[in-house]
Amino acid sequence: MSSNQPLWLRAVYRLERAVGTPIESAVRSNTYFDIVAMVTRASTKTRRTAEGASRRALHLVNLPAGSDVRRLREQLSRMERRLNELTEEIAERDGSSRAPRD
Repeated sequence: MSSNQPLWLRAVYRLERAVGTPIESAVRSNTYFDIVAMVTRASTKTRRTAEGASRRALHLVNLPAGSDVRRLREQLSRMERRLNELTEEIAERDGSSRAPRD
């Protein structure tokens, strides 16, 4: 550190090194990665359990769940792509060079 730095800045650097060094070594340890993996698995399991419960509850009252809506969107996208392909094929067969309207 340079001696012409303000006192507050030197204090911040010392504090950062005092706190940062142990944190950096902890984050690089195998224990940290084990904990992160465990937390990620637990979080995923909790999310899936909650989604399953909400999906069953929505289906009980005859409402679509998010997964149902997602599936319908995918189907609709496939149908739109296929419709565009067929429209282009028909336009090519008719000899029309106009682009299909949206």
